Amino acid sequence: MSDLVTQRNIGSLVVPVTSVFPESAAAGTINGASIDRTLHNLPNSCVLHQVVGAESGAPTTTSVQTKLQDSPDNSTWSDFKAGTANVQQTAALIAANSENTASIDLTAANRFIRAVSTVAFTGGTSPAILVAADIILGGERELVAV
Repeated sequence: MSDLVTQRNIGSLVVPVTSVFPESAAAGTINGASIDRTLHNLPNSCVLHQVVGAESGAPTTTSVQTKLQDSPDNSTWSDFKAGTANVQQTAALIAANSENTASIDLTAANRFIRAVSTVAFTGGTSPAILVAADIILGGERELVAV
């Protein structure tokens, strides 16, 4: 019976963690807060979720792209490319008040991960947009009892 309860309780199967906390962003790069995967039983996968809100400054075009980076030591970061295809997965948006996701296999990821959002505009007067990014961790590995 407990297995059925667990299957119906999505909260027991995933862990949402905010990496890029909501902020008004001008053009540039936002390095999100790091997440130590060992604190969450080394999850095998995640969903990278980015959301943008209202924009200001009347830009002609807006682009927000969020990617995942990983690090073995929480100080040296590189773009994470999952699987044998060696292709980086990103969540990309081109409109205000929208959201997007990317599902990512973490089996080859280092201990630490973070979201990195890059904001770009064309035109406008000091344009900015509200940006946030979460990482929803899932597929935890069972740790061996010592």
